[in-house]
Amino acid sequence: MAQLFSDNDILEYMSQIEASGVLGRSKRRKRLLEHLLRSEQEGAGERLKAYSIGLDIFGKPEQFDPSTDSVVRVEMGRLRAAIALFEASNFSETRIEVNIPLGTYRPVVSLRTTPTASPEQSTPTPVLQSPPKTNNRWWLALGALLAVLTIVLSVWYQLVEQTRPSEATLTVALPQSDHETAHGQAVRSLLAQSLSRSDTIRVVDNMEEAIATRSATTFLLSLQMFEDTHGFRTLVELRDADTTRVIWGKSFFSSDMQEQLDLAETRIARELRVRLFGASKSVLETMALEDMSPEALFVLSTWVPGPAQSSIDWEEERIHLARLALEKDPNFGAAHSVLADKLAYLSNVYGPADTAENRQAAEYHARRAMELSPLDPDVVFNVAQSHWHSGRIAESHATMRRVIELDSSHDLARFLHLVVPYTCETAPDSVVEAAIAFDAALSPDNPIRWLTLTWTGWLHSYRQEWEKALAVEEQAALIFQIPYTFMRRAMVLNKLGRPEDAAQVIEQHDISWSKFSSSYYVDNTIPRLCSENPKPELFIEPYVALKEALGKD
Repeated sequence: MAQLFSDNDILEYMSQIEASGVLGRSKRRKRLLEHLLRSEQEGAGERLKAYSIGLDIFGKPEQFDPSTDSVVRVEMGRLRAAIALFEASNFSETRIEVNIPLGTYRPVVSLRTTPTASPEQSTPTPVLQSPPKTNNRWWLALGALLAVLTIVLSVWYQLVEQTRPSEATLTVALPQSDHETAHGQAVRSLLAQSLSRSDTIRVVDNMEEAIATRSATTFLLSLQMFEDTHGFRTLVELRDADTTRVIWGKSFFSSDMQEQLDLAETRIARELRVRLFGASKSVLETMALEDMSPEALFVLSTWVPGPAQSSIDWEEERIHLARLALEKDPNFGAAHSVLADKLAYLSNVYGPADTAENRQAAEYHARRAMELSPLDPDVVFNVAQSHWHSGRIAESHATMRRVIELDSSHDLARFLHLVVPYTCETAPDSVVEAAIAFDAALSPDNPIRWLTLTWTGWLHSYRQEWEKALAVEEQAALIFQIPYTFMRRAMVLNKLGRPEDAAQVIEQHDISWSKFSSSYYVDNTIPRLCSENPKPELFIEPYVALKEALGKD
């Protein structure tokens, strides 16, 4: 059978789509598109599968499993969106038209009904000699992007509404602003999609719809977009829907439109996630437990940086809340994930809770959570934490990677995926620098900074950089402290020749953590976290020295 398109057609198409800018800076996306076109031209299109693409384009090993590693699916989704943008631009005056239907990796290549010229008679050059103005090109591209987003979000909402309970826990109204531009619509749509990846958060278009959800907590999110000669700026403001009180606000700037769209999916969504959970917890704390849905009880019980107390009573109350949620719905995966996390945590740091029954229960709830809610990033995150508390560091790292696959804007997962492998290892310079950079990119008042700071202190301490470790640990202590953090701070103080200060740090928590034993922590917690390291002595020794300095048996 004669070929429908030639090498010149591919060269023309690739030249035009690159010139349009819709592929961004991704060289891999360009290679992927050309690979798909070449394979189809050579008659090998039907052999295009996720596995072969993973090996040929993404450099995956032979044991690559597309069912657990979504890199091919994600990149194909981005390529489909880029092609849709290209088709809406003035650059799409190519002889061939390309489409990649959902559910397949094989491109459908057809001749345009009104081709400009045959490739034998013309080359891509004349088309590129007089491209449209940049601004016009981007606004046309935005129109196509909005069309794609509208379809995607419409399908997504239909699917979600079939599976979610009628009563939402956390609803965000994200209305269209007055005189909203195409740029603003794109940012708002991407932000809604990113926030909605969490099963706990429901995003609606207006306050009337938010009220109709009968949500336990409702918030109003407003976006204002500004464009000038320097770039794009988005002003984000989160308000309590009942009081109109401003909970949080921030301005995000970027030099070009694509970067601003990326910000909506990443940094803006990350900041909002933490603020929304924290604000919801504050509201829910004032309500009667018997009136709460299982979803509301989950928000109260799960670990999210923000309003919290560091005490054994607080932790035991979280366990009670999660069990209450399971009484109302035994198949609520999110509540199982909280119990997996909390029971493993207390079993590791708190001697009286370290029982075979609690450890077995933590493992049971982790399995049950993954059976019931394998696609909920907040559930999978809690399970990853449970693995870590239990000393299963490699499994925690792999599970944290799964969280990122499900929700690339999950800040906590992204950071922990970076540092968790060095729980009982010496981190290289690149990891320490990346951890410091990650913390520096956060807003100064972002609640997760106590975690980024204390983990940076952890990395410094196992590199025997004691002064640096103490500096960041003391910063973290101003935000929040738990046994892991105050014991590490005490250990560092002792290594710096300050055993009295070390003892005082631990004694400050005698009331909130009654029956906490530093000896138990040294003899059990640290060895458990280091159980996968064949030579853990280097990392356990500083804690043993602390125990001896404290005069503990």
